[in-house]
Amino acid sequence: MRKYAIFFVAIPVAGLCVRLGFWQVSRLQQRQARNAALRTALAEPPVDLAHFSGDLAVFRSVRATGRFDYDRQIVVDASAVNGVPAVIIVTPLRLADGGAVLIDRGWVPSPDAHRVMLDSLREADSTEVTGAVVDPGPDIPVRADSIWPKHVQRPTPRSLATLYPYPVRPYIVRRIRPPGLGQKLLSVPLPELTEGPHLSYAIQWFAFAIIALVGSVFLFRKEARGSSS
Repeated sequence: MRKYAIFFVAIPVAGLCVRLGFWQVSRLQQRQARNAALRTALAEPPVDLAHFSGDLAVFRSVRATGRFDYDRQIVVDASAVNGVPAVIIVTPLRLADGGAVLIDRGWVPSPDAHRVMLDSLREADSTEVTGAVVDPGPDIPVRADSIWPKHVQRPTPRSLATLYPYPVRPYIVRRIRPPGLGQKLLSVPLPELTEGPHLSYAIQWFAFAIIALVGSVFLFRKEARGSSS
């Protein structure tokens, strides 16, 4: 009976590995479905924010006309784009309804990923912006004082909205094609829609299951030969 003990361990281990493998396959399918939805949202005609005030899905294409509020800008510190230390400039665009939407206007290289000459990045006050809604991530606290620009690690609209004297839409729009600034202000690329490591993880778990079963058979046969000799 002792020689069968290896199977009492190997079979449950193999079963667990198979379960984890199928879990990773499920994660992969969820990621693929999410990516398909994001691509669909990006491909749809832009929503004109002058006629829409509700919430918007991530990657939804939008168009907005308004006036930049350069006195209340956000500088996203500690950024890196294509391996280059950078800061990202987020500027409120005042809309005709009196509110504003936060526009990720682009990035500039910064040796310490903090300092930036904002005056050199001004554009015409009135402009039309075309871009896509991006997910800024979980809310983080922002220093509540009268000092501008605000330097933050992540621009979260709900936290930043309390700093402005006008309503701010609950999302950030990443401008896709900054007009007329040459190389001074560069577009931040949208996140890549990759499938992640789920497929490779699933293959690894299935391989572990096979190793557990094949190894247990090998040990069982070795034990059986030893007993008969």
